[in-house]
Amino acid sequence: MTRHEHRIRHTAGHAIWRALAAVTAVTAALAGGLATSTALADEPQKCGTSDTVCYAGWNANGLKQIADDLSVNGKASTYYETMETNLQKDVRGSITLSDGSKLPFRLIGILHDDLADGSGRKAGLTFMAVNAMPKAYCMNGVMPSGENIICHEGDTNMGGWRDSGLRRWMNGGEVWDMFPESFRTGVSAVLKQSNNMEYGGTSGSTASATSDRLWLVSYRELVPTIYDGWKDDDGFQALNQEGSQYEFFKGRVTNHDSSNTILENMGRTASGSQLAGSDSSCWWLRSSLPDSNVYVLDVNPGGALSEYYADWRMALVPAFSF
Repeated sequence: MTRHEHRIRHTAGHAIWRALAAVTAVTAALAGGLATSTALADEPQKCGTSDTVCYAGWNANGLKQIADDLSVNGKASTYYETMETNLQKDVRGSITLSDGSKLPFRLIGILHDDLADGSGRKAGLTFMAVNAMPKAYCMNGVMPSGENIICHEGDTNMGGWRDSGLRRWMNGGEVWDMFPESFRTGVSAVLKQSNNMEYGGTSGSTASATSDRLWLVSYRELVPTIYDGWKDDDGFQALNQEGSQYEFFKGRVTNHDSSNTILENMGRTASGSQLAGSDSSCWWLRSSLPDSNVYVLDVNPGGALSEYYADWRMALVPAFSF
């Protein structure tokens, strides 16, 4: 081979090597870009200016993704520590309702509620409003027009939470319809235990489950122990089976029949206004008073547990899970 021929072959070899190197670099760049895009796509969605649900920087879709990861992976989820910190620090989010008003909410439980889909898994996140919906509702009866505070033919707690008018309105009626579409498609139905006996239950009765997307917390989900004075009353056993105290309320709600600071004034709207159709700032629980066929438990403005007739319109402080 002549020196000239060797130079041509050497130059050609370098050209081929440079071409291969260029292809490799492009491939690596594309691979890196794809990896970055995938990583970004996997991140829970952040809140934008048009989002109607926002909590700790995540919108409804983001919360759903985080909750699903928690549900599958439990405490091993990469989001568990962050959410536990948010719960303890009382980080709050906000929902924009159909009338334009804001409903603030807080995280009260992680892996607490049983999903109603038959999977045997827990809902990742459970939240509860911090203030009330803009309108007051009775537990049972026909909602009146105007500012009347009594609902017609609702003076009963028969059938408990399961058969109440308020449960229907919260899971497919007027109350449910006030929540934005992103919320309604994101929340998960969970099983809620309640005393659903026909007459306040009996001392040997047990709680039974309903599937709910929006619900009211029970007396037992707020307090560490039940008031001893009810132990001999019909319905006590079922009342004691209506769930367990949510993690957020542990150490914050310590009194089962007197005031608790964390529960004060939750029966008013976020703006502090009185509710339409209510003459008080008491807010409903889903628990029937033991040994009664007309009373349902509530929380008064001072943060103490009390009871009211089921046909009175009271504040609504909903809870939900993702």
